[in-house]
Amino acid sequence: MPIYEYQCASCDNRFELKQGFDAESTSPCTVCGSPSRRVFHIPAVIYKGSGFYTTDYARRDRPSSDGGDSGNGGSSSSSTPAEKETSAKED
Repeated sequence: MPIYEYQCASCDNRFELKQGFDAESTSPCTVCGSPSRRVFHIPAVIYKGSGFYTTDYARRDRPSSDGGDSGNGGSSSSSTPAEKETSAKED
């Protein structure tokens, strides 16, 4: 069961309660008994490693469907950099 943080509307007391997901979002204050409401927090999510982006699964040997750059440095030929270097030396 999750632990929720509550804040009292009248005395600003903050307290935690262990409740189920289907519990009411209001609860009486543990100090004065006035109604209190849940305090929401932003969850900390950090994506590390591969597999979280669409570029992680991109295939480099297949040309793109939009007819643009296929990921080989803007060159329209399909030769590797080593092949280009060799052909440049022969010319």
